Amino acid sequence: MDWNFGDLLDATAANVPGDRPALIHGARVISWAEFDARTNRVARAMLAAGLPTGARIAIMARNIPEFIEIACAAFKARLCHVNINYRYTTAEIEYVLADCQAQALFYQSEFAALVAPLFEGLHDLRLGVPIDQDGAYEAMAREGDGRPLNIVRSPEDGYLLYTGGTTGKPKGVMWRSGDARTSQLEAPTIKTVVRDMADHVAMVAGAAAPGRVIPACPLMHGAGLNSSMAELVGGGTAILLPNIRFDAEELWDEAARTRATRILIVGDVFARPMAQALQKFPGRWDLAAMRVISSAGLMWSHEVKQILVAALPQVTLVDILGASEASGFGYAITTATNETPTGYFEPGQHTVLIEAETDRVLEADQPGEGWLARRPPFALGYHGDPAKTAATYRRIGDETFAIPGDMAVREADGRLRLIGRGNMVINTGGEKVFAEEVEEAMKRVPGIEDAIIVGVPDPVWGKKVIGLARTSDGYDERAAHTAMLQDLAAYKLPKQIIILDDLPRHASGKSDYRRALEIALEELGLAAA
Repeated sequence: MDWNFGDLLDATAANVPGDRPALIHGARVISWAEFDARTNRVARAMLAAGLPTGARIAIMARNIPEFIEIACAAFKARLCHVNINYRYTTAEIEYVLADCQAQALFYQSEFAALVAPLFEGLHDLRLGVPIDQDGAYEAMAREGDGRPLNIVRSPEDGYLLYTGGTTGKPKGVMWRSGDARTSQLEAPTIKTVVRDMADHVAMVAGAAAPGRVIPACPLMHGAGLNSSMAELVGGGTAILLPNIRFDAEELWDEAARTRATRILIVGDVFARPMAQALQKFPGRWDLAAMRVISSAGLMWSHEVKQILVAALPQVTLVDILGASEASGFGYAITTATNETPTGYFEPGQHTVLIEAETDRVLEADQPGEGWLARRPPFALGYHGDPAKTAATYRRIGDETFAIPGDMAVREADGRLRLIGRGNMVINTGGEKVFAEEVEEAMKRVPGIEDAIIVGVPDPVWGKKVIGLARTSDGYDERAAHTAMLQDLAAYKLPKQIIILDDLPRHASGKSDYRRALEIALEELGLAAA
């Protein structure tokens, strides 16, 4: 089935109770009937502004209901929404808008000063809509025809997901609706087989108590919005945390109050304070409705997982191994009675390993090491960058594979052990060290709560491995060295561990390796190198 998110949203709205919550943001509740009408009105307003099919519609906002509404309206109007990182400077925003030839920018009013200069310099940018309680956006959502648009859409309609990566300028990953929805349906937590629109309608109509998800990470990153869309398309509810800064106690307050069934996080940066709050306040929250906590983009540690399943024995923890360019490479499932070890994943149904030196695709049952890759469906490529597209989406034999740049090992039992990203390899004395592998070993050490690994220039080794860590009581560097030797060869161990109060991370929770390297160089007196 070639899906279209606009068609799916129309079908879902027609088959759910109109008073069911679609979006919850603190005291604000938007029912499904209201959500459907608001997104239909915004879609009509976009088209009335003269935006042609496929026009890029940029969204710059925090986790507010309007972010989701604008993305859904774009799907309904056959327009292509684009994520803008609200931490960007004016120059960085301008780069993304120019790169994708954005014709409209919807922005939260707090960012008005940042975006004001853009409307003079960008010739393609014809529409700017501030988002506030009584402004231009709200007029769009409240006024006009709220009925479905009744237009013919295509599975080719999609969106652009800009990803910064660790080096270079942001790149826009192009996703078709058809491929994105098919990828969503691969999730191991989906038990109902959905083959066509009739199956979808039956699933939605038959779900008396559909899911309620809290995306704890920013919507401006792919995983946050994707998890919200997946729940909404199924007739469920997306719950957004009221405050800007993440607070674990607030998360549990909202989860209990709204009877949330699923939470999306990004690794230990979210999970550790969540676990600590449950330990500090046992029995404070009624979380009986909670079923799944999933993490995308960053692994989380065994210790934290064990605290969570001990406090919430009914919950399934899911590590999702994916990338902006393709999803569903693997899943690690942890429950109160069973666990996939941290760093290991059960491969997705389309996942393969490709030998780095020979480009040979390993057989499904063959142990070995190689690039982590998958067969379709996946994204189309990078907007405006055919060379990078060809490097990531490679033709091998008579097949095309998505190869985002992670290395993995397939063990004898068929599980995948993630080594790390190829562009985060540290070559030290001729040996290759993957930053993520060392980070996970560090986070298993008692007293280390968070860790980032970088390689700094060294006259003897070429690069030497340096660790940045946030520690708690019980940390001892000598004991840490001994503990890490149980998991890692000696050459992989950090030559030095720099202790910091907080580690540099992006809003998504992912490591900010550029800033981490700057800090390491400063601490080591190598800033001028």
